[in-house]
Amino acid sequence: MEAQSDAFDWERLLDGAAWFHITGITPALSASTAKLTLEAVKVAKQKGLTVSCDYNYRQNLWKYGRHAPEVMTEIVRYTDIGIANEEDCQRALGITVEAQNWEQAVEFGQIDTGKYRELCEKVLTTFPNLKYQAITLRESYSADRNGWSACLHNRQQFYVSTRYDVSDIVDRVGTGDAFAAGMIYGLISGMQDEKLLEFATAASCLKHSIPGDMNLCTVDEVRQLIAGGGSGRIQR
Repeated sequence: MEAQSDAFDWERLLDGAAWFHITGITPALSASTAKLTLEAVKVAKQKGLTVSCDYNYRQNLWKYGRHAPEVMTEIVRYTDIGIANEEDCQRALGITVEAQNWEQAVEFGQIDTGKYRELCEKVLTTFPNLKYQAITLRESYSADRNGWSACLHNRQQFYVSTRYDVSDIVDRVGTGDAFAAGMIYGLISGMQDEKLLEFATAASCLKHSIPGDMNLCTVDEVRQLIAGGGSGRIQR
């Protein structure tokens, strides 16, 4: 996939916008889309937009001769909110903490939140421009039963969300996007940090029950799940 960067007038395209969101999938596609992404986030920051980035590492996409950390670290330097899953910080940014086997932790449900606090702090130290680092935490017991939670560091405090035991999973695809959307909604709505983490986690939890890429649940349904204290009962 090739994209001509001069075909996009980012100054004009971002006029009147308040937020710019990008994922690590776009710069993984080709050298030209990587250049395009970097240009976009630079202009977004110059224009005063809030920039969020889901690191979203996909090994099979990085085939054009550059490693993900070479590209993503430059993009994240223009980012305000970083979003990741269990391994994205390691694979996309090259940032690790000692003695953490990500694949084993996910497979056997051995989530050590202390390690994720350390990881968040290491990312925030590496990128002083970041205001938030959020990480979703999946415990994959089987194909249709997962533990689901998330953590958030705002440089002052570290929060861990409610943990949901998600059974009879319909579709995991799009859960990360649902979390990112919940984070963005919570921040735009002015939620306190602990509440926006709970909102994003609940929204992405509900996505497991919805087929396809899109999270079709409503704000009220997300709030009902939060109010239920993690029972998982969904009213439609």
